[in-house]
Amino acid sequence: MSTVFRWFSMALLASAVGAVATLLISDVLSPMQPTALHFHAGALAFILIGASFIALHFSARRPWNQIFKEFFLGIAFILWGSEQFLDPGLLVTIMDSLVVIIFVSDLSLVIVGRLKQNDKCIF
Repeated sequence: MSTVFRWFSMALLASAVGAVATLLISDVLSPMQPTALHFHAGALAFILIGASFIALHFSARRPWNQIFKEFFLGIAFILWGSEQFLDPGLLVTIMDSLVVIIFVSDLSLVIVGRLKQNDKCIF
């Protein structure tokens, strides 16, 4: 099963890179003007790279707590991209708050982990 997730992750990664290429081509063709193609390609790139990251972690033989933490990071990218397709409102506000909470929590765990590795740790 891990091989299936690895292939799925690679396909999603290639699609995300394709979305970024589309974004850049859109920017070149419409001298950096905000177009629908620009917004959609950017949003799709976030969704695809988040899904690729999740699939990659399900292919790995790692502790569940590590997979769980990184799963939420992938979810944050999917939410971030998805909210770009929605009109402002309650749902987008909730999604945006979740993205902020996930990113800040994830980076906080990384920072605390690195600080604990240092001999002069304040924790």
